[in-house]
Amino acid sequence: MLDTLSRSCNPVQGCKIGLGPILLPLSHHFAAERRTTKMQTLNAPVALEWTVASAAVAGGLAMAVVGAGYGLTNTSGVGAGFFPTVAGTLMALAGVLWAIQLMAARRTAVPAHVTGDTVESLPPHHESESALVSLLDDDNSDEPDAPDFPDRQGWARVGIISGAILLAALLLPLLGYTIVMTLMLGTILFFVSKRKLWMAILVAVGAALASRLVFEVWLGTALPTASIEFLSGLGL
Repeated sequence: MLDTLSRSCNPVQGCKIGLGPILLPLSHHFAAERRTTKMQTLNAPVALEWTVASAAVAGGLAMAVVGAGYGLTNTSGVGAGFFPTVAGTLMALAGVLWAIQLMAARRTAVPAHVTGDTVESLPPHHESESALVSLLDDDNSDEPDAPDFPDRQGWARVGIISGAILLAALLLPLLGYTIVMTLMLGTILFFVSKRKLWMAILVAVGAALASRLVFEVWLGTALPTASIEFLSGLGL
């Protein structure tokens, strides 16, 4: 006990007991725990970004492959698979560029800041200028008790969007553009955006019909139709 307590005495002020050697290690310990919690909270958006970027690459490639199967050209000029192929290629390219941005941010991140006797490491994505990280990192991210993001609901939303895109690419040759687009948009609006069922159906049907009007009537592009005879007989 005498080794840890620093005593300084003089005739005027008397004896003073300094608790620095005891409190300093405790302060370093709590500061380290705070930095660890902060790093875990800040690293969560990076995992979400990698998930979304991977889903964009996979969904874009699937859409491009399926669209190319319908043909890029026809007698009128642009084929039914031209726009799905272009859209899928751009989606996959965006996912690749997003992944490159994440890797570059990790390499250029500041490795450490030295403060006194402690070393404070910054998370790899701290220098990232991604829009998703800027949206997720609010002013409350410094609080150690802030919940990690994404939570279970966040991962569920990412899974629903990714699954809807992949399933739409697989069902496009079977059900056709109108039905697949309606189902995909309705699923995302209802389960992710938490819209009412009637509103999700109304918006999904309206968006599918409007896009079909633009591509088929105004641009003269033949969209994929259903391979089921009953649905194809209805013009779907």
